[in-house]
Parts: sequence; C-alpha cells; structure tokens
Amino acid sequence: MVTGGAGFIGSHLVDRLVEARHDVIVLDNFSTGRTRNLSHSRGRSNFQLVRADIRRIPRSFVKRLGRVDRVAHFAAATSVQQSIRDPVSTNEVNVVGTLNVLEVAKKLKAERVVFASSAAIYGIPRAFPIAEDASISPISPYGASKAASELYLRAFEENHGIEAVSLRYFNVYGPRQTPSEYAGVIPIFCKRALNKQPLQIFGDGSQTRDFIYVSDVIDATLAALEKNLKSRAFNIASGKEVTILELAKMMQEITQAESELKFYPPPSGDIPRSIADVTKARSELGFIATTPMRDGLTATIQRFRQPSTRLGAVVQQHVGV
Repeated sequence: MVTGGAGFIGSHLVDRLVEARHDVIVLDNFSTGRTRNLSHSRGRSNFQLVRADIRRIPRSFVKRLGRVDRVAHFAAATSVQQSIRDPVSTNEVNVVGTLNVLEVAKKLKAERVVFASSAAIYGIPRAFPIAEDASISPISPYGASKAASELYLRAFEENHGIEAVSLRYFNVYGPRQTPSEYAGVIPIFCKRALNKQPLQIFGDGSQTRDFIYVSDVIDATLAALEKNLKSRAFNIASGKEVTILELAKMMQEITQAESELKFYPPPSGDIPRSIADVTKARSELGFIATTPMRDGLTATIQRFRQPSTRLGAVVQQHVGV
C-alpha cells in the first residue's frame, strides 16, 4: 500500500513497484496528487487505486483489503510556510493522519512501514555533514510534525512489532514536481526560466542545499522496503551541497534562458547550509545517489517544457508529496 501514491515521489515509487510485478494499492485523496501521474500504472492487473483521505480511512477499505505486506507512507502536508500559517491543519494531516495509517497497517498485519520523513526535523544544524544522530530541533510546524510521526512509528514498532523505517529525504527534485508557490526552488526556477522571468534568489545565494534526483530517492525507498535492516532512520540525499547561486546559473545554462538573477532579502529562519551524511544509507541500504545534478536538471526541465506541465493548473501543496 502506498499512501499519497498519486503525488510527486509516491507516483514514481508506484511505477517502479508495478513494473516489478508487486501488487500495489494506492490511497490518495487527490488534493494535490494527479491522475496523470499514475498513467503508467493504471489499467495494470496488479494496480488498484482508492480515493481516500488518511485522516478518515474507511473501515470498508480495511475490511476489503484484508492484508498487506508493506506500507509506504507518503501522504502529507508538505509546505513549510503553510504549516506556519496553519499548524493545526498540518498536524491533522501529518500526525493524526500518520497515526491512522499506522492503525490501518496494524489491522492489515503489515510487516513494515516505510515513512517519508524530512531533513526538516534537524532544524538549523550545528555540525556538518548532518548525521542521523544529530539533534532533532525542527524550526517549523512541518518539521515538528515529521519528528512526531517518527516517534509514533517507533512506538508502534515497540508495541505492535511493525518494523518502522523513517527515510529523511533532503531536497528531492524531478519530473512531476509541482511549481506552486510552496514548491522547492528547482521547479520554481524551471517555471520562471522557461517563461523568461527573473530567477528570484533570497539572500546572496551562498546558502547550500543537498539536492537528490527522484529516481535515486526511489532506489533508496525500494531498498528500505525490501532489505533486512538494523537501523530505523536514514538520510536520503546525495551527500553533496550546491549553492542556490550555482543552481540558478546551471539553470540558465541548461535552458539557455535570458532570465536575469534578482536578489531579495532572505526570509526569516532560512537555513544557511545543508548537507547530509549518507554513510548509513550506503552501508545498510547499499544506496548511493548516482544521478549527476546537470543530468537530473536536464530531465526535469524537459518535463517542464511539455505543455501539460507548464500550462496546467497549479495546485497548492497542502496535502501530498
């Protein structure tokens, strides 16, 4: 079962699972997920789709399904800024929703739940690269909701024997990511560059992020679903840092855009540096990110050049990944 399976990352996972001939059931409320994200999997005999909200999972769904082996939990409210404006809604989706998913996993006798967590749980790091044993100090309700969800996963493992694995994704990008006002910097840069609009940089552009292409993320997630594991939390990242200014210039080169760079005051609470220690993912998951930044950006930009991506309605990312 994949919650949020019609969303950005979830739909890529669904495609890979279906191609590998696993029986896959997707649960999504389509507040941000899109049916076209599942076009590669729909119609396949080993694929099922259920429209439902993780805050109110129907009992009939649980009764009909009976049992699942693994749960990949991606459904979430993903906007940091929205979580600051409306922390109650973020808590309902991310914390209460996760509890509901865990309860359903227990009823369905799932052996393992793999949870899409976030580097946001670390807040402003004190040491680099950021390892999994770094202090958990989120600075946004979104980060706090992911941290709370991780604790609930551990509690369910302790009390109910469900293996609970948290994957702390850093800055994921790639095709199917929505260029909304709440999206990451890469889809926003893509949209603006292709529309010949200025690329907006907040601060001087020296802040760094650890970007990872979505196909690499799926490699790591599949390993977390399938391998025997000792640890229960993993950083999923490239282990490399790129400045926002470097990213903007690379975007200009690939798109051959005339978009100028415009600088604005940095937002409050902006994290100046982010780079993950990926030692544990390498040793236990056998995972190494292999997609070069330029290749990943090129593939992402090609997707954004498609009319359905550039001109389609933009939905704010309140729910879904």
